Amino acid sequence: MTMTIRQTITEVVEHNQHRIFLVDAVSGRELTYGEFHIQACALAAELHRRGLQKGARVGVIIPNCSELAVLYFACMYLGAVIVPINPTLSKSEVQFILESCKPSFVMATEVIAKSLKQLHENICVLATASDAIGASTDPNKIVIDHLQPAPSFVLLQTAEADHPVDLLADLLTDDLLVIMYTSGTSAKPKGLAHKIGSMFRNAVAFACAQNIDQNSRFYLTLSMAYMGGFYNLLVLPFLCGASVVVDHVFDARASLHFWEKAKKHQINTLWMAPTVLSILLRMDRGRTGEQFCRASVRHAFVGFAPLPLKVKDEFELRYGVQLIENYGLSETLFVTARSHAGHGNSGYVGEPLPGVAIRIGTDAQDCAGVDQSDVDREGEVQILTPDLMAGYLNAAGELLEVQPSNWFPTGDIGRLDAQGSLSITGRKKDIIIRGGINISPAAIEDSLLQVRGVSEVAVVSIPHELYGEDIVAVLKLELGLDLDSLLPALAGHAKENLAAHQQPARYIAIDELPRTASGKVQKARLRELVAEKFQLSSSLRKPEPERAIAACS
Repeated sequence: MTMTIRQTITEVVEHNQHRIFLVDAVSGRELTYGEFHIQACALAAELHRRGLQKGARVGVIIPNCSELAVLYFACMYLGAVIVPINPTLSKSEVQFILESCKPSFVMATEVIAKSLKQLHENICVLATASDAIGASTDPNKIVIDHLQPAPSFVLLQTAEADHPVDLLADLLTDDLLVIMYTSGTSAKPKGLAHKIGSMFRNAVAFACAQNIDQNSRFYLTLSMAYMGGFYNLLVLPFLCGASVVVDHVFDARASLHFWEKAKKHQINTLWMAPTVLSILLRMDRGRTGEQFCRASVRHAFVGFAPLPLKVKDEFELRYGVQLIENYGLSETLFVTARSHAGHGNSGYVGEPLPGVAIRIGTDAQDCAGVDQSDVDREGEVQILTPDLMAGYLNAAGELLEVQPSNWFPTGDIGRLDAQGSLSITGRKKDIIIRGGINISPAAIEDSLLQVRGVSEVAVVSIPHELYGEDIVAVLKLELGLDLDSLLPALAGHAKENLAAHQQPARYIAIDELPRTASGKVQKARLRELVAEKFQLSSSLRKPEPERAIAACS
């Protein structure tokens, strides 16, 4: 008999009562499953007392920390819908998300909350050990503005309770757990929702397929505002009875002490983006990582962006671990897991999880299932999964439900072999993946078009050794203007209105954008022109086949 959500959570906590679940890498504080559960219950009870109800949406703008993990589970226990928001987004992007999802509460650290006063009327401050991100000179970022008066907020502590409050009884498998905003081909980020039952089932299926268990210890250095940090590195380990070491989001500075900290905290399960691999390969000058990986690392998962074959080979050779790629999307959760360690196909990402079907579709295909004609035929990857998202949010913040009985077109290109193994060979989606973050060219184009003197804009990518891809803005200027005179205005506008990861690396002026007969900009031709402009080598003009876009990017 299938367990209820209440039974699942209760069983995990009871079976692992005295085992360590969470370790704060900054303070060194450890929480057992029992202690973590008590804190989550206490915080849930306090939020409920202040008016948070089941089904209400909670915007969360808090940097990585152990208190954030407690808050996520407190919301889960209440049946509230979590809306993670990256603290590094621009103020306009945060405002768009808040206006889109219409949360009842917004949770933030004290320093972030002060700059949110004008964006939401119901702000709660969560006290954390290392409060917020620090001050910034950029007024468009969600950070503290010392000149603003403090907003009206309540201060919540993750205090312990003598008797945990039972708030799990009403949880149903069809209840929404999270609304995640992910950037795709549209100009604005899209909010998509997942049900708690689907996420639990999918996580357990993937963990079983990859032999993740209670002896696994994860290193959480991905942002907990996205699926990688929230789902892959928090929810999944909890359901497995594993442990998680929570640290700041990985960056170049963190790479200097990455392996020392991983060794100190006895990490044995890594989950990294290709950018992290590239930075470690470039910045790591010692032997600690090489020795540690060979002696201690059980699993080294990699995803969230295409993995260049060169980076894969160099990392595996140097650190002596096999990088495990899988396939999935934010909309589908995990789709595949690897079962053939020695599979030789380029882009191999594994076999479908139980209950999941994959086919290689065509635009006209509407039949169910996979037949022999799919074998070794390249085309769009389509997914049939019971764990498909609940739906997208529309402009009014309403959920547009989707049916899991329908095939989901991923926009990625791949092929199946005779054994049903999937290999990813490319992508259709018009997005740029820079450092593991999906970036919408349309959003950048819309913003740069606001600069006086710019007539048309098309944003494309160029290969980048470290980030995988970088951003180039191709501009058609108004008659009589030149790019040199306009560059200061362009750079200033971009800095003020776009997030750091959306900043174009280069600008090009062009007389006319290449277009199709129907008037659409020919991005492929534009990339060729950009490559010629920057005299990219042939190896950079034709990058390695794009590998798996990892589950939950």
